[in-house]
Amino acid sequence: MADAQSQSTQPPKTHSGYGVSNSLEGGDSVVEDLSVDDIAVDPVLSFPKIEGFFQPYFDWKKSLNQRFGLQLQLSYQALYQTTNEDVGETNALADRFQIQGAWTLLNRGTKNAGRLTFRLENRNTINSDIPPSQFGFQFGSVAPSGTGFSDFGLALTELAWRQSTFDGRFKFIFGKISAISWYNTHALSSSMRGFQNTALQSSLSKPAPGRGIGLGFGYEINPNLVVVAGVHDANGKTAENPFDTIGQKEFFSSVELRWYTTTPERARYDKVSLQLWHQDRLEDSGTPSSIGATFAASHLFNDRYYAFMLAGVSDGKASIFEKDVLAGVGIAIDTKHRINSDLIAFAVSWGDPSTEALREQTTAEVFYRFQLAERFVITPSIQYVRNPAANIGFDDAWLFGLRTRWTF
Repeated sequence: MADAQSQSTQPPKTHSGYGVSNSLEGGDSVVEDLSVDDIAVDPVLSFPKIEGFFQPYFDWKKSLNQRFGLQLQLSYQALYQTTNEDVGETNALADRFQIQGAWTLLNRGTKNAGRLTFRLENRNTINSDIPPSQFGFQFGSVAPSGTGFSDFGLALTELAWRQSTFDGRFKFIFGKISAISWYNTHALSSSMRGFQNTALQSSLSKPAPGRGIGLGFGYEINPNLVVVAGVHDANGKTAENPFDTIGQKEFFSSVELRWYTTTPERARYDKVSLQLWHQDRLEDSGTPSSIGATFAASHLFNDRYYAFMLAGVSDGKASIFEKDVLAGVGIAIDTKHRINSDLIAFAVSWGDPSTEALREQTTAEVFYRFQLAERFVITPSIQYVRNPAANIGFDDAWLFGLRTRWTF
């Protein structure tokens, strides 16, 4: 698997010495980005002079971490999507620039560290009327085809305190955080490194509040059994002031039990999880109180073949689907005798909407993540939607995309 180097018994080679993350979160995570994106890979093209030019910058990052416990990362990503379907807009392009970091201020170098995490980002459309996050809605899909590539401008999307106690067995987080990256995810859930369509990142039978004020914790019952739970602002909006909605006192609550089927070091890949959730009634929108459950299972075979399956059911109108199932596979590609840096992945989902007026929808996506140069990745993709739920005028639709990402 492309990121399996971070889970091997030998410490991976890194640019800034950040090491392997012990986060309990999925793809949309500051600490996961800091760890995974710092791993050095073997690209197709090598530019020694350019790498030499940037080396003092990475040495400076390493010194910040060693002296002050401050880890920093910058990234720039762009997504272009197009379709040949007869819809209003046939092209969508947006970019996303991020500055994020983790500053260990308590008990640095121990298992009971406390750190401040943050993410500042800027998302904008480029020469298009709509961003990729809205592109699929044109032909009636109820799942965003370009997750994470919206158009809200500059915003502080995370500011949180993370603390570990009891020799690292108990972890908690409080602040402006994600309510969805903690639960029912798989190793290819990241919209920056994995699938682009939301329906293939996690079960859409659970609600998806934006980033708002939340409290979460994880407890290691034993090395292979962990419980993760949290309470989040159900009205949170990622790009807005979290204090604007927390006063409504309407919450999304969740508890998830995880079993790591092999070793904790392979927790990202080899696990089974069961989540139970509840969301309060939302007065402004009239959304009734809702409950539900999700299930996920995944395994990495021979450090190359990754298989996953997720499913969920719900009672209420808080989620897109009343029930859904998704499954997929990722295959690491050994090119030019390199360590596995490239990845081809395919997944398909079926969902039955929670709104009776909508029809069942099937969504599929295939992508190839191509490590062109050190810290620069291109990812072409194809998406197919069968029976778009909100538009009986379409039997199916095709989307073609190209995502680029540069981390430094």
